[in-house]
Amino acid sequence: MFRNTVLRKRVSEVTHSHQDRALNTSIFILRELGPVGFLLQEDGHSKHYKVCLGDPHTCTCPTFQKEKDLCPHICWILMRKFRLPRDHEYCFQYGLAERQILELLQGLHVTKTTSHGDRPSCPEPDEDDGCVRQKAIGKDDLCPICQEELLLKRCPVTYCRFSCGNNIHISCMKVWADHQMKLNSMGMLKCPLCRDDFGTLKQLNEEVRNSADVCTYYERECLDKHLGVACNGCGVCPVVGKCFKCTQCTYFHLCEECFRRHAHPHHSFVCRTKRGHSWQAVSEETQMMGRSVSAVTCDVVPNHVMKSLPMVRVRKESKLLLPGVQCRICLSRFQTDQNIRSLPCKHKFHTDCIDALIQKSNCCPLDFHVIYNPLTWNIRVGRTQSSPAPPGVTQSKRTDAHISEFILPSIGLQVQRGHASSALRAGTQVSGREGPSSVKSLAQGLQDLYIHSSHLEPFSRKTVMKNGHIKTYLNPASTFSIKQHTEQRRLDVTHPEPTSTATASDETTERKHTK
Repeated sequence: MFRNTVLRKRVSEVTHSHQDRALNTSIFILRELGPVGFLLQEDGHSKHYKVCLGDPHTCTCPTFQKEKDLCPHICWILMRKFRLPRDHEYCFQYGLAERQILELLQGLHVTKTTSHGDRPSCPEPDEDDGCVRQKAIGKDDLCPICQEELLLKRCPVTYCRFSCGNNIHISCMKVWADHQMKLNSMGMLKCPLCRDDFGTLKQLNEEVRNSADVCTYYERECLDKHLGVACNGCGVCPVVGKCFKCTQCTYFHLCEECFRRHAHPHHSFVCRTKRGHSWQAVSEETQMMGRSVSAVTCDVVPNHVMKSLPMVRVRKESKLLLPGVQCRICLSRFQTDQNIRSLPCKHKFHTDCIDALIQKSNCCPLDFHVIYNPLTWNIRVGRTQSSPAPPGVTQSKRTDAHISEFILPSIGLQVQRGHASSALRAGTQVSGREGPSSVKSLAQGLQDLYIHSSHLEPFSRKTVMKNGHIKTYLNPASTFSIKQHTEQRRLDVTHPEPTSTATASDETTERKHTK
């Protein structure tokens, strides 16, 4: 077989890096230029690139023009459109012969794993006038624009209402419609699969607006943030960067700083850098410290926590029935009288879909937000503590500085004569471990105090008769503040004023009268 390009026996480093980029980038097919020609657009870019498979492959992107090797767009067409494994011999060649392209188009390399009878049964929506039913989504169904598996990516989908009923991502259909509207300003869109009427642009825009509410802001958070995971050492939440998990203690995580300080040295750990990724063994440097790594147990949501998650029943005129709002697991629309469960990350699913998943995992299947964490469950969900806390956690450790907050300022307070103030002194000297008893003794000591009216002379009083009792209130409009009055009382004690002559003459007269 004659070839215009050199046959490669193994993948190069450049092609391997381009394959990684292609698998991690969202690319849309805007138009098919024959069986092996495609017009592509990357997500977030406005430029279009034309890719043609042959001997050799060609692409209009700057990467291919500069390196003359397989660019990410060619790798994406081979791996996404034609479903070639990245280690297949056709996936890293400079070009393909005519027989090889024919095998590629016939899909002889693709192995079918499921049949039509194996597709999951999901409730079908009611038929509108002149519309067809939406096809059930199977495990191998792909989006014809981004070539991603529908059930694996779990993005909201729409379907061809007037022709084939096939499912397409709403976001992908929006990109394809914007490109189509530039060529044809008609209100009716064409299906990228059957090339027949798909639906109106108005219906698609409504689905785009409603599906934006289905995608929460947690999905747009950086993957370096481990949502819902709190550090058991310093209490920071969420943990950012490397997250370490104990292989023996459930719900026990540490941030990198606490892990380096040997906060939990008697157990082994595993770590991960991004949420949703699998836990990996710690580095060799950490293993040299004497920490071995064993199999990690997966945390699950307890039954009492699962029962406490909010669950509602879909009623008529509910916002859950709007076009574009759907369960992100089975990708079917919500129907009336269905039970919907909400997670702490504001995602809503069918109870049958989500309950089976959270019984095996403790995180949301979309944004990997941890559902249950003993350190943050009360704060985030607003429920009472479902499990008893270890001793010493619920009881607050009161010190002398904390107990001093219970002591009232000495302005206007004076100890009654004949009563010992030992109880008051004991209340301030109680050990920090005996918090409740210290407060009780302090309260007993405060019973021996009463208000000295002479200390409140600078403040104006207001007497009110209420229910047969006389009550005196301080006038808030007084020109003296408590702080100023305290300083004045301190000056009076430090520098006492001399006794007036009138007071001295009265004392002399009283003594003579006594004699």
